[in-house]
Amino acid sequence: MTHKELSEKITEAIGTLPPPVAVYYTNDAIAGAFEWNCQGPHFCHIGRLGAVRSGKPMVIHKDNPGCMGAAKFLGWEPNTRPGFEYFLSHDEEGKGERFKKTPELARSFIESFEYVAAKGDYCVFQRLQDVPESVEPEVVIFFAEPDQFSGLFWLANYGRTGKDAVIAPMTSGCGSIVSEPRAQIGKPEPKGIIGMIDPAARPKEDKRYLTISFTYGMLIEMVETIPGSFLEIEPWTKLKER
Repeated sequence: MTHKELSEKITEAIGTLPPPVAVYYTNDAIAGAFEWNCQGPHFCHIGRLGAVRSGKPMVIHKDNPGCMGAAKFLGWEPNTRPGFEYFLSHDEEGKGERFKKTPELARSFIESFEYVAAKGDYCVFQRLQDVPESVEPEVVIFFAEPDQFSGLFWLANYGRTGKDAVIAPMTSGCGSIVSEPRAQIGKPEPKGIIGMIDPAARPKEDKRYLTISFTYGMLIEMVETIPGSFLEIEPWTKLKER
């Protein structure tokens, strides 16, 4: 099954979706891709994902990841800058993001992060349908509204035991679509990751969407289970058309 066929099969089953976006690494620049100026200022690549869905691939270079968080979550920097717990929580003057009640809780959260080293100098975001067949993506990201999100969620659980084939770990925007899904690669039963629930990242993304991301292997597994599933009968057939 080609990348384009995989994209078409899941879209046909789930209904209208923005094109799924693949993530992979390379040591070579991608022709026609948007690349941040390596001498440029701080940036957040979340704001470029809409353009990626429209067909303009994006590459992030290890020497210019945009911010220290992205350097870590994209796999180029295993360490967290000193004092980051005060940024996630607050300092003595009350300044900080206040995403954790205390710096101690923030420090514990930071220590729980599962770092996965990058496999190249460039991290590429490209529509799955456009990825060269010579490349096997590591992660595929879906941007979905509630109805389509429910279909992807239930399909992920359809062929699995239990009830937690999809999880929602607390992390940054890029952590939810890159590092957390990449941490599932190679596990016996990788889990899908709910994302774009970081209040700091959401203003940069379309308010209609949350993300749900899968390892490439998990997505293939899901597509192979579509025949005979709930996606072929009511209520889903009505739901996907509304």
